[in-house]
Amino acid sequence: MEQEGIVSVWTGVFESDKALWDYAGYMDGTDLITPFSRDFFGGSDCYPFDEDLWERSVHEFTEDPETLVRPYSEGTAIGPELKKLFPQGLSRACNAAILVYDYLYNEDESPCIPDGPVRFLAAVPYDKG
Repeated sequence: MEQEGIVSVWTGVFESDKALWDYAGYMDGTDLITPFSRDFFGGSDCYPFDEDLWERSVHEFTEDPETLVRPYSEGTAIGPELKKLFPQGLSRACNAAILVYDYLYNEDESPCIPDGPVRFLAAVPYDKG
């Protein structure tokens, strides 16, 4: 559900930015239901969040959640919050993240495909300043 000041984070592994965009892309003016939408939101709507408030891209592999989100616009605020939740690092190295701002994803109330290319990591606060 939409909630200001919260960012929901998914991590995964993709061969390229194109592969990530094939999974979780958005094209203006289309009603395409993406695999990301099907895997985590039931696929009944393209996305239940504001499409202007998300970022996704592929980076170098890392198990450090802080390093993984650092390139994003609010990465320096989000990284330390994730590090608190995962002080030992991620359970597997990832090279991609999907960040949805002002959205609180509740994995207990939402569908989830456990063997999909991304996994929900956490929803953490960020400073909208």
